Amino acid sequence: MKKIAIASMLGLAVVSSSITVASANQTLNDRVGIRFGPFFPSIESSVTVGNQKQTYEDFLDDSATTGAVAVAWRMTKHFRLNFDYWAVNRDSSESLDRDVPIGPITVPAGTSIGATFDSGMLGASLGWSFVATETTELGVALGVTALSLKSELGATVPGLGSASFTAFDETYPLPLIGIYITQALSPMWSLKADLSGIGLSIGDDFDGTVIKAFGAVELRPWKNIGFGLAYLYNDADATLKNVGDVDADIDIDWNYQGPFAYLTLGFGDVNN
Repeated sequence: MKKIAIASMLGLAVVSSSITVASANQTLNDRVGIRFGPFFPSIESSVTVGNQKQTYEDFLDDSATTGAVAVAWRMTKHFRLNFDYWAVNRDSSESLDRDVPIGPITVPAGTSIGATFDSGMLGASLGWSFVATETTELGVALGVTALSLKSELGATVPGLGSASFTAFDETYPLPLIGIYITQALSPMWSLKADLSGIGLSIGDDFDGTVIKAFGAVELRPWKNIGFGLAYLYNDADATLKNVGDVDADIDIDWNYQGPFAYLTLGFGDVNN
């Protein structure tokens, strides 16, 4: 899926850069563009502590409804600031019908367990649009994404009490590099896409990769208001070291992807 996302975004960039459009589109003229709406991700996530692996979807829903927001501020025709944010918090409890290892504890069948997995991304980047016309914008971006991860796991055994632990509760600021494009198809319709990622080691505490991708079709019937339908893709694998009281490394894998329906609010003009 990672290779498909990368190939799709780069292919769109190459193809769209050769399209000739007769009329300008306000989406490429906004000084400030704000896009926000519901995000419906499907989720795959797991954690491995030592040699014990637990898939969160054994206990938590494999889909969610949350919100996402993206902001682009064109400071000049060629330079822009980009911001984006989304978060998904899940929690659940159930009675087990089998013995299950959870980190440093093993809970027997018939007991109740609880699990939470909270994650989010807050990103900011500086973009340089080396192609910036009324119909096409193509550029590269360099920025930072704050990756927030938190999980708690526990069990309650009738007659014996409760046992729980925080698997991880960490926030990592990660540098990201990426490419973005907006291509007008007509005065009202346009395509948008961006792709960013990094593979990074932070001392003895963090080792992993993050990929973020976004592709959208947008309708702009009015100067200041538009609508869009996008697909968001977020994938990461990380090894957390020296976390809390856990002696072993914690390996986390998760994938959040799904449709994002949004409203666009645009302000100001950059090409005038």
